Amino acid sequence: MSERRIAPRSRTFWKGTILFPGGLRSVECTVRNFSETGARLDCGSTLDIPDHFELKIPQRGASFKCQVAWRRGNEIGAHFIAEQAVGEVTAINEKLKALAAQNKKLLRQMNDRDAETL
Repeated sequence: MSERRIAPRSRTFWKGTILFPGGLRSVECTVRNFSETGARLDCGSTLDIPDHFELKIPQRGASFKCQVAWRRGNEIGAHFIAEQAVGEVTAINEKLKALAAQNKKLLRQMNDRDAETL
């Protein structure tokens, strides 16, 4: 059987919490393996786990937005969803460029003021 994962997974035995959308319900789980793109979760039962959820892993000090990739018995394959859409990243980059230009202008003004006082 060939490996289809994008990133290699490491075996783990971490406690995790699946947070349902809206945060009104949660389910404890065990993170059996983990990679930068996803994880295998042992949930006890997968029947009531939604297709999209947030996974909190205290030992990593992180939370991940997830989409269910597969369900087998008591286990779920969770794929991590990127946090920001491309449009959001572009908007942030444009704002950073504008702030850099503003910063450059302010530095020029400060240098001019310093030159006048000498």
